[in-house]
Amino acid sequence: MQRLLDFLYQQREIAVFIGLEILSAWLLINFNNRYNASFLNSSNEAAASLTQTSNNVSDYFQLTEINQQLMLENSQLQEELRMLRTEKYSFLDTVDQYQVIGARVINNTFDRSTNFVTISAGRKDSVEVGMGVISSFGVVGQVKSVTNNFATIYSLLHPKLLISSKVKRTETKCTVQWDQESYDRASLKYIPRHIKLKAGDSIVTSGYNSVFPENVLVGIVDELNLEDHMTFYEAKVKLATDFTSLYQVFVIKDLYKPEKDSLEIAQ
Repeated sequence: MQRLLDFLYQQREIAVFIGLEILSAWLLINFNNRYNASFLNSSNEAAASLTQTSNNVSDYFQLTEINQQLMLENSQLQEELRMLRTEKYSFLDTVDQYQVIGARVINNTFDRSTNFVTISAGRKDSVEVGMGVISSFGVVGQVKSVTNNFATIYSLLHPKLLISSKVKRTETKCTVQWDQESYDRASLKYIPRHIKLKAGDSIVTSGYNSVFPENVLVGIVDELNLEDHMTFYEAKVKLATDFTSLYQVFVIKDLYKPEKDSLEIAQ
């Protein structure tokens, strides 16, 4: 024990030097915005790389479950395609407007007050901040930040994310926002009382911005309330996307967005 104390005493200058270096680095990162942003981006990418490596190992032992989910998603896609082909205004009519970027989910939270998804596509794949993200079942969220190889997404299970939506049956515009109560439901807002809202109504994206194409499923109305003094309905939507088993997503790039933005800014 004495020898250890003697050794530490002899190396005290080096220990003080290392301590000061660590303190300096901490102060630089926390109080300099430029270095703080650089450090956060680097640490996010390193964490994403580590998470992806871990997921690659776990995926090997989950091939059966993944295959079952892919079969289910394929069946859902076949049904969606059949429905799209029978609709008067089909999403296929505007398919040239959008670029779809496939990505794998490498990290996902759904049990916190603010939830995020990390995906295996980034700047090199043409992913940009603000783009919409969907699954084969419905809306997932919106891109929050991007590095060369990865991106983080504001999950639909995040109270800051508001989805411009509509009631498919009536074309009534509304907003879907997570209320932090359940991972599979969200609040449906701003539907006026004169609209005949029904349980079972499909809520889809409105297409009123450049984030999501029109008619992407958000969820199904399963609770509603309208009292005499209320101007708008109180309603809940059962979300179309199951965030507990999210594996594959698609980032949507609106190729007409720069043109639309320049026109609207000019006004």
